[in-house]
Amino acid sequence: MPFTPIRTASNVSRLLAILAVTISVAQAMVFTQIATHDGQAMNIDPAGNLFVGDSKYDVVYKATPRPDWVRLPWISPSIQYRGAHAIGMEIQAHSPDDPRQVDKVNLKISGGHDTYALRFGNTRYTGFALMLPKATFEAPENDKRLLLAQWWQGAPYGPPVRLGITGSNAPGTVHYQLWVLNDDTLGNPSAQPQVAGEGDIPLDAWNRFEVMITPDFAGNGEIAVWLDDKKVVQWRGKVGYTPSAKPYKGANENTPSPNKAFDVYIGPYRETQARRHQAFYANIRFADTADDARP
Repeated sequence: MPFTPIRTASNVSRLLAILAVTISVAQAMVFTQIATHDGQAMNIDPAGNLFVGDSKYDVVYKATPRPDWVRLPWISPSIQYRGAHAIGMEIQAHSPDDPRQVDKVNLKISGGHDTYALRFGNTRYTGFALMLPKATFEAPENDKRLLLAQWWQGAPYGPPVRLGITGSNAPGTVHYQLWVLNDDTLGNPSAQPQVAGEGDIPLDAWNRFEVMITPDFAGNGEIAVWLDDKKVVQWRGKVGYTPSAKPYKGANENTPSPNKAFDVYIGPYRETQARRHQAFYANIRFADTADDARP
């Protein structure tokens, strides 16, 4: 005679708890994972777009067409992170013809049209390992910055969340900051961002960043950053621009409103300057849980 369990209130509660955990685990997803090893397909086409298996990650340059001092991305045969080949990107030193000139080589790891995009009403985690070689990375000029990752809501607005380098405090290190722009600061490229957090990272070493963003233009947004598994930023406030508005000084009827969802980019982006900026990225992840995004 088969055994039939007795469903007491305690058993039912326990079953529901187990079921809830199971559903929660099943729903956790890694949307983007760029962490390939020998034997796995990872290629960069002649234009600089990255292919990992069947997935394509578009490259974006400034200026366009790509100037010769902005290099094509490449897959390093020798620089690896935990066995995974690193992706190199570089902008070489160049004296600008115009003080407003900018340089960029970025890979898009998530777009606002993706079903899993970062948008108002959800939380997403972006993780990556970053290495800045001492021999080929110079601190930015005193009055300029270098972005290394950005969460963007469309032109002409500056990225509402961005991680970048401002300079150097001690030999063998550079200083990073996390910047926030929102409706209060306005989204003009010249707008003064709020500094949500900062610190120093060493050159010639892998630095593991994980960035959590919960957008909310009304003031209940949240940003957290972990560096080598230690939380270094915890910030709450207005994260992102109001999509139905035009938070831009000098906006007119031709100025578009901010996008409703965010694009996520990695790679160097700067005001043109006489500095060499080479960076390597590895184990890039975009996910809906901290564990799945940890590089």
